Amino acid sequence: MDMSIGMKTPTGAICTLSLSFNNDGPLGTFFRYICDNGTYIARYDDLFDGNENQIDLSDVAVSNNGIELIDREFIAAIHEGREPNGSVHDTLDAMRTLDRIEKSLVLRKLTKVSTLLSDRALILGSRSLGLGRMV
Repeated sequence: MDMSIGMKTPTGAICTLSLSFNNDGPLGTFFRYICDNGTYIARYDDLFDGNENQIDLSDVAVSNNGIELIDREFIAAIHEGREPNGSVHDTLDAMRTLDRIEKSLVLRKLTKVSTLLSDRALILGSRSLGLGRMV
């Protein structure tokens, strides 16, 4: 299963996220990020440039453990009385858009099936009247 998400910022920068879930290897192997200032490879909690040079992240956050950082953010948001970064609420607009797309695809498919059935009924009806095959 593959998925691609394309986004354009108000300034015109384009971001494309392509995911493939057909990976032949252990789960969580790596993610490759290609952007206008380089290529980056994320493996578990380590980050490398496109030439496999490890990038020092020690001054970026209190921990390199992603799960710990998510937990810290969640607890901090509760203490500060705010919504945490990356909450379910942030996904609702995307889910609504995906729902509209799915419904339009289902409606389009139902319309095609309905048209096909109508055409078949017309052909069968003409045959029962002895009109032969309709062109």
